[in-house]
Amino acid sequence: MSLSDHSAPGSNAGFSFQFERALLYLSKSSADSVVGIETDDDVAVREAGVIQTLEQDKHSIRGDAVPFGDRSKDLWNTLAIWIDALNLGEVVACTTLFLMVTNKVLPQCLAKIIGEAKKEEEVEACITAMEAAISSPPKSIQSQVERVMHPTSRENLRKLVARCRLADATQDTAGDGLRSQTIKHLPLPDWCKPIAHSILDELLGWMHRIALASWQASKPAWIKRDHFVNQLHAIIDLRKRRISRERAAHLIPVGDENIGKEKGSRFVKQLQLITDDDSIVDTSIREYIRCNIEKARLSAEGNITDEDWLTFESTLRDRWNKIRARIMRIRQAVAEQDIGFEIFTDTTEEHREKLAGSDTEQVYLTSGTYHRLADMIRLGWHPRFEELMREVKNP
Repeated sequence: MSLSDHSAPGSNAGFSFQFERALLYLSKSSADSVVGIETDDDVAVREAGVIQTLEQDKHSIRGDAVPFGDRSKDLWNTLAIWIDALNLGEVVACTTLFLMVTNKVLPQCLAKIIGEAKKEEEVEACITAMEAAISSPPKSIQSQVERVMHPTSRENLRKLVARCRLADATQDTAGDGLRSQTIKHLPLPDWCKPIAHSILDELLGWMHRIALASWQASKPAWIKRDHFVNQLHAIIDLRKRRISRERAAHLIPVGDENIGKEKGSRFVKQLQLITDDDSIVDTSIREYIRCNIEKARLSAEGNITDEDWLTFESTLRDRWNKIRARIMRIRQAVAEQDIGFEIFTDTTEEHREKLAGSDTEQVYLTSGTYHRLADMIRLGWHPRFEELMREVKNP
C-alpha cells in the first residue's frame, strides 16, 4: 500500500466545509444565538435555546459525484435522522429549517423535489415521488427508508418535506461564493474590505481552536455568536493597530533647509543649555519634524485619537519627572549642564513608548514628542530650565 493510500483529502475537505458553513451562520445570526458543529447536526443553529436550523452538508471533490442522489445513503440517512428527531419531539417542525447543502451542482432529482415542495399538494406529490423512487430499496438504505416512510411517521414526514430545503452550488454554497456571502454579513469597516479574506481565515482558525478544545473536553462544539463578535472586534483592532504604526525614519526625509528653519525653536534653545554638539541638535530636530509629520498623518487617518496622544504625552511627562528627580538627587555635586545632559540622554535615548496600547517601533516618535513638550516648556533638561527659558525669551 502506497503512502497516498492513507491520505483522506475528501473527508478533510468535507470537515473544512462544515466550518465555512458555520462561519456563515455566525456572521448573520442574532445576538443570542449559538452555532454548533457536529452537534444537533453537521451544522446547527439555536436561538434562545430553540433549534432554528439543522443542516446536513455533503461535500465532494470528485468531479462525477452527485450528493443526495435518489437512492443514496446521503439522502435517506439525512431524512431518517430528521424524522427520528421529529418523532422523538427533539425539534419542532414549524420553527425549524431543515437544510441539505452540497458544493456540487445537482441535476433534477428527488432532493430538489423535496426542497421545492411547500404547498400541501406539492408535499403530497413529493411523498408519492419518494415512494416511487424507493419501491425496492437496496439493503444499504433499507433501514433508513423504513424509518422515513413508516405509516406512523407520515404526518411528521409531511411537516419535514414542507420545511426542508436544498442548496447546491448554484446558490454559492461553497468556495468564493460562500465567502462573499459571509463577508457581506460581517460589519467590517471600509478599510478592512481589502483584507476581508484574511480576516475570515483568522476567524476560521479561531473556530477550529474552540471546537477542538470542546471536543478534547468531551463537550459539544457550540460557538456563541457573542463570542464570535468579540473575536471579530479583536481581530479588527489588532489589524488597526498594525496599520497605525509609525513609518520608518528613512521614509520621512528631512532636508537641511527644514533643519535650519527650526534652529530658533524653543526646544533647540533648551538643548543649547546643555550641549554645544551640533550633531545632537540636528538629530533632535529631525526627530521633532518626523514626529510632527507622523502625528498629523496618524490623526488624520483616524487611527490614533486626540485622547491617545494626550495619554501618550502624559505618560512621557511622568517618566521624565521620575528620571529628572533621580538624577538631580544623586548628581548634586555635578555641574548643572552635565546634569541636564544626563536627564536628556536618559529620557530620550532608545526609549519607545506605547501608543494607543500598542508598541511603537521608531525612536523618533517618542523622542520627537519629548522635543515637542520641551518646545511648549512643559518639560526641560537643564535643572533650572524654566528660569533660564524665561531669560532666553525675555533677554
